Formats: sequence, C-alpha cells, structure tokens
Amino acid sequence: MLKYYRTPAAFAEAELIEKRSRFIAAVMPVRSEAEALEFLRTRRELYPDARHHVYAYLVETEDGVFSRYSDDGEPQGTGGMPVFDVLRKRELTNAAVVVTRYFGGTLLGAAGLVRAYSGSASAAADNAGEAEMYYCRRLDVTVNYGDSGKVRSRLESLAAGDNDRSLRFELEPPEYTHEVRFRIWTPAGDIERLKANIIDLTASRAVFAEGEFAYRAL
Repeated sequence: MLKYYRTPAAFAEAELIEKRSRFIAAVMPVRSEAEALEFLRTRRELYPDARHHVYAYLVETEDGVFSRYSDDGEPQGTGGMPVFDVLRKRELTNAAVVVTRYFGGTLLGAAGLVRAYSGSASAAADNAGEAEMYYCRRLDVTVNYGDSGKVRSRLESLAAGDNDRSLRFELEPPEYTHEVRFRIWTPAGDIERLKANIIDLTASRAVFAEGEFAYRAL
C-alpha cells in the first residue's frame, strides 16, 4: 500500500493544432486499472470518428503496479511512450492520459508526432494540477464546549502551517451536539503527535476514537 503518491488533481483537457492535425489530450486521476480502461472507452465514444486514441496510464494499488501505453496505429514509439513519459517525468501515479488525434492531411514525421503528443499531454497535465495523496486514518476527537474553542483554534493553526508544517492533516467541519466532535484525517504516523497537542490543551479531557483508512489530499 502506497503511503503517499502524486496524481492529477482533477480531470482536465488541452488541445493542440499542428499542421491542421488536431490533438485533444485529456488527463484523469484513477484508482484502478479498470477505471483507466473505462476512461479510455469514454474518450473513444466521445470522438468515434477520430483516427487515433493514443493513451497511457500508470496505476499502483495493493494488488500491484499496472501500466500500459499504446500508439494506436501511429508509428511505433511516436505516441504512447511520449505520453507515458509525461506521467513518469512528473512522477504521477494513478493517472491516465488519452490523446485523440484528428488527421489534418499532412504527415508530421516521427519527431513532429512525438512533440505533438507529448506537448498536448503535458498541457493537459498542467491544466489538471497535482494533488499529493496520503494514506490517512480518521481520528475523531470529542471535547466539551468549554474546551472546543481552544481545540479548534489550535487545529486550524496547525492546518494552516503556522506551527509545524510537517504535521499534515485534513480537518472537517465540527459536529455540535451535547459535545463537540472534530473529525481529522491524518497519516497514521502523525496521530500520536496530534493527540499530544489536544491532550495538552484539554488536560486529558478529550476522548479519541480512531476510524477507517482512506487516501486524502493533504
């Protein structure tokens, strides 16, 4: 299981015109090889009359590492590998790229194809941005109303990086009942440090409950 990986922050597209050939690149974060292949299928359905749908993906899960790229009829090495290199050089994982090409009537040559495919894929990746995903555990912190203000202030200060930016976590909006519950997502290795901050503030009155694991963008 990956403790950390970088991935596209969101779906994004970019378009490049080269000698009347149209290159439409799309980038998507994915969580499995099945999602990557489904993304490819939807792009093919969206542009059914296009000549080529060059693609690449890299997925790492608890079941292993899955990667594939295809020139989809372009000369060997001019499409799939250049697109895959965009993911590799940016160190992006759990990501899929599809570049759809409409032929413009003029041959681009091997070098021209490499530039067009890598350039359009890179532009789409720029538009998507990047997210840093951490394998986190949920920590629920329940406090009384008297302690809630200072706990919230400390957590918001830590989340903003005002004290120790090495302590990474996501803070959800508090839940107010007869007590106040803060829900926090943090890498498992940081839980004890977070607890120590809160125990100190509340004189050990806070109640902690650890929950499920999930990837979160921190």
